[in-house]
Amino acid sequence: MHILMTLITIFFLTSCTDHIIDSTTSKITLAFQDKQDLKPKHLNHFIPQGYTIIRTGGKLNKVKAYLNTDDIYDYAVLLSNGTQHNAYADATRVTLAIFEGQKDGTFKLKSQTGNLTYAFIYTSVEKQLTVLNTNVITLKHQSMRHDYQLKFKYQADDDNYMLIGSDYNNYGNAMHIGVGKVTTNFIYGIRKSTIDYIKMTYSNKDLYPISMVNNDNVYDLISD
Repeated sequence: MHILMTLITIFFLTSCTDHIIDSTTSKITLAFQDKQDLKPKHLNHFIPQGYTIIRTGGKLNKVKAYLNTDDIYDYAVLLSNGTQHNAYADATRVTLAIFEGQKDGTFKLKSQTGNLTYAFIYTSVEKQLTVLNTNVITLKHQSMRHDYQLKFKYQADDDNYMLIGSDYNNYGNAMHIGVGKVTTNFIYGIRKSTIDYIKMTYSNKDLYPISMVNNDNVYDLISD
């Protein structure tokens, strides 16, 4: 009887010890999972419902860079409410959106253009969206008779992303009339045009916030 009680006691203590180890392991696992939750979240979780990142030439129009003045990665993405299998021709809205990374690993929509459906749906440029010099966002468009590139950069004084430059190339008509290029530096207020003849014009050093760029005014902003 004494031997039986001893065996039962040993079994009970062993079971309790195993349970304590399991509990400790469980707590460690939960703590690890908590840390994992602090890692940067997937950008798709923050894309507005009904929108997708435009895919061009087999690549998503998405760039990751340090776009503002902190040391946290941000994203610039070209969004559409259309569908890829229709070549986005069914889209009623296209916008360049900038999502700034936060310290908790999330992304917050900071700025976006107005509607650019007419300007960016029909394009053959493989890579529409790029980053130059680490923090200048460039957006390209090409059509049958022209192409252009918009340049946006974060400006600390405005706490916003501003249109700082553009390049507009006109291929001209069938007789090659109107061929030339218009380059604008909005920071210095200088515009150089080679359409018809070379000319330089100067304007106020006004920077336009990204939200002002849309279907209705994009050509007025970047060409004569």
